[in-house]
Amino acid sequence: MAKIYFDAATAGNPGQSACAVVLVTEHERIHFDFDLGITDNHSAEWASFVYALKCAKAHYITTALVYTDSKLIEDSMNKGQVKNKKFKHYFDQIQALETNFDLLFVRWVPRNQNKEANHHAKNALYKITQTNKKKLRHK
Repeated sequence: MAKIYFDAATAGNPGQSACAVVLVTEHERIHFDFDLGITDNHSAEWASFVYALKCAKAHYITTALVYTDSKLIEDSMNKGQVKNKKFKHYFDQIQALETNFDLLFVRWVPRNQNKEANHHAKNALYKITQTNKKKLRHK
C-alpha cells in the first residue's frame, strides 16, 4: 500500500499558497509541488489533498494511506461530510477522485511526522514568492 503525504504553505492568510505531495511506494519516493495561487490556509490544505489524489491517480496508485497534519480534513473524511460550505467543492472533488482507488484511508499525523511534505511545500512557496518579487521589480 502506498503512502501519500501532503501539506500546504501559505504566506499570509489569505496569501500566496503552494502545496507539496510525497508519494511513497514499494519502489520509489517522489515529490510534487504546485502553485495554489492566493487562498487561505484551510482551503490550501483541502486543495493540497485534491492535488495529492490526482498525483496518486496519475501514478496508477489504487491503494493508499494518506497522511495529513490537518485534523479538519481527517475528521471530515472519517465522517463523510464537511460542515463548512466553503470547503464543500474540495470535498466533492475528493469524493469523485476516491472512485479511482480500491482502498484509501486518511490519517492525521502530528506536524513533525509530516516534515518532508511540509519542507517541500515551504520550498515551493519560497520559489513562487521570489519569482513574483522579480516580476514586480521588472514592471
